[in-house]
Amino acid sequence: MDTQAKPKALVLVIDDEQIVHQSVQRILQDEGYEVEGALRVDDALAMLEAKSYDLVLTDLMMPDRSGMEAVEAIAANHPDTGVVMFTGFATVESAVQSMKLGALDYLPKPFTPEELIDVAERAIRMAHKSRRDREIQQTYADAEKALTSSLDLKELLNLICTSVERLFKAKGCSVLMLRAEDRALEIAAASGLSETYLSKGVVTSEKSVPEALATGRPVFVDDSQFEDRLQYPREAKKEGIGSILSLPLQVKDAPLGILRVYRSETTPVPDDELELMGRFAEEAAQAIENAVSYQRVRADIEALKRGIPKPIARQMDKQG
Repeated sequence: MDTQAKPKALVLVIDDEQIVHQSVQRILQDEGYEVEGALRVDDALAMLEAKSYDLVLTDLMMPDRSGMEAVEAIAANHPDTGVVMFTGFATVESAVQSMKLGALDYLPKPFTPEELIDVAERAIRMAHKSRRDREIQQTYADAEKALTSSLDLKELLNLICTSVERLFKAKGCSVLMLRAEDRALEIAAASGLSETYLSKGVVTSEKSVPEALATGRPVFVDDSQFEDRLQYPREAKKEGIGSILSLPLQVKDAPLGILRVYRSETTPVPDDELELMGRFAEEAAQAIENAVSYQRVRADIEALKRGIPKPIARQMDKQG
């Protein structure tokens, strides 16, 4: 293992047998993990309070407190940390109970290096996905609340872009509004993109991933398709964009524009994130429609006030 390289994950082993610590450390360190150990559950819980661990491997039978108590405490206080139970007293009942309390997997002793590596990798992937899901849901809830609280169109459009960029860890995001007179897509707001890229020219809806508006469904394009499906393929590659997801912004099947998510990666968007992006685009479209309607009403009121007596206009200002 390259000691200068960043470890794949930080693992905490809870076991009262020193030989177990030595075996686990040797096996996992050779695979690029950093491994620390505790001989008692109380010591391990104190270590968890001081540092974040990706995975805890705990024995069931411990001298001070049982491994089950460790699993329960970690699940309650450190939900981003995965837990695997291992023991020499493997039973179906204890395995089921540990999983109910929050363990991600179960490994009976004695185990082979391959079994340990396999269960550690699987548990860490599950823990990281669970953490990512919680982050997304919380950020989504915050963004959803913000969308419904603003009727200022400029503020709302900027909020949509920054929320998408943060929510999905994207390279950048833009909102392109559809102009009725010429079907051009006008950049109304953007984040994470250079001024050079944003000023590349008029975006024509028929030339830049037209099926997003035509079908009303999200369309994913990676860099191998840029030449055929983007209006400005060279500019996109120069910007360092690996893929673009175009999500239609529409209200009751009436198109308002496109929400574009720019990624450095060329891999497809995971299904769960794609579903969440689609929901966000629907809510963003409705929020935009509400803000536009509000601006129209305010403009009508201002126009009306210019033709009515001042005392009445002042009273309207107080009311609205």
